[in-house]
Amino acid sequence: MDVAKKFLEENKPREALERLKKLLPTAQDTWRIHELIGAAFHDLCDAEGAAQASLNAALTDKYLRSQRAHFSNYLFALHYLPQLDAQFLINELAVYNSLYRDAETIRNEELEIRNGKISVAFISPNFCDSSAARFYEALLTDYDREKFSVTAWSLSQEEDSFTRKIRRNVDGYFDIAETSFFEAAEKIRDAGADFLIDLGGHTEGGSTLQIAAYKPARIQLCGIGYFDSTGLDAIDYFIGDDFLTAHDEIFTEKILRLGNAFAFRPNDKMIRAKKARRPFPHKNFTFGSLNNFMKLSDDYLKAVKKILDALPDAKIIFRDTTPLKSRQVALIDRLKTLGIERAQVRRGEDNFFTDYSEIDLILDAFPYTGGMMTALALYMGVSVLNLCGELPHTRTGADILRIADLDALIVQNVEAYIKKAVDLANNRAKLAALTAKISFDKLTDTKTFVRDFYTRLEAI
Repeated sequence: MDVAKKFLEENKPREALERLKKLLPTAQDTWRIHELIGAAFHDLCDAEGAAQASLNAALTDKYLRSQRAHFSNYLFALHYLPQLDAQFLINELAVYNSLYRDAETIRNEELEIRNGKISVAFISPNFCDSSAARFYEALLTDYDREKFSVTAWSLSQEEDSFTRKIRRNVDGYFDIAETSFFEAAEKIRDAGADFLIDLGGHTEGGSTLQIAAYKPARIQLCGIGYFDSTGLDAIDYFIGDDFLTAHDEIFTEKILRLGNAFAFRPNDKMIRAKKARRPFPHKNFTFGSLNNFMKLSDDYLKAVKKILDALPDAKIIFRDTTPLKSRQVALIDRLKTLGIERAQVRRGEDNFFTDYSEIDLILDAFPYTGGMMTALALYMGVSVLNLCGELPHTRTGADILRIADLDALIVQNVEAYIKKAVDLANNRAKLAALTAKISFDKLTDTKTFVRDFYTRLEAI
């Protein structure tokens, strides 16, 4: 097993996978092998393999805490798969909830609002800058301090400039990295939390949900940092809007319907990049895809091929969100297999902002669409074409486009997606007119978002 781990550390997932498969038949703790197999599949951008490995780890693990974590990883990975449907997801969420059938509730039943203020606790795997942070930052910095007391609870000791900003702005910041889930829940309860806002959901192995399961706060919500139902009875509300959660049959939570479920706040690096952006002269039309390579389904790549086949002079830039060479190589191999040429495949890096000067139109991935990367592209002045589905993770990108007044770039099927991409590539004036309609004021209206969010908490 140590050899396999070393292969993974050296970004040699294929060698690690071969080693792990040989170990599997004789291993005692097979769940540990499946966990490492999942990591290898991640590094190969094999979403189906990663999902199956996480499920296998959950089924073979003998410890409830880690079994729950594996199942959270499985639920998260399912969203990459094109074949995921509502009923299957509902069934799997119910299985996850059953893992908490013996969970103890420690809620404080006191009804009065302490100190005359409503206490709101935000819990997250960490409070470092991230895609999710670009949507929740304002909730922790711009709230009404006369009415609300806000605290942040972090499951990580990792810090950056964003962490320090949150520390300066909230009424209390708590590091619970070295605390058991039960003890963390007790601390949140003893702090008098009226609301607990789970920003993690099933990310990072669902660690925040394992705390929320003890029901330390009177009312518990999830959303913003996670895009779908948690399936957990202890979560009372999911934060959505009329568009994002229009098909709410999968949700075990009630829907807290905001006017808009998203408001994008760029960080300083993004602001500087926007100011410094200069168009990169290029004759041939250039598409872009700057999402996590795990989101690039075969159906999506086949649509990209048809678009490029219809436009002999066009090309596409793929940029991953990680710097792993193995993922770059894996995508190059997939493109060759599918016969996709005129594509540049780039690894993730910090200075990817220059890509926007080369790209005319972003082709959003499907079925799992972009969130922050969609908002960032619009902020940088590049339009995004989106195929909208029914499940929440297939509607996030479209919801952001809707908020930015770009409904014309939302389509409902693959044929319309291909047709629209080809049409816009052949009519740059039409694309420019659409791009000029981006409503930056609505996209970045954190003031209204914060007021709406806390007004609804107050009403509850």
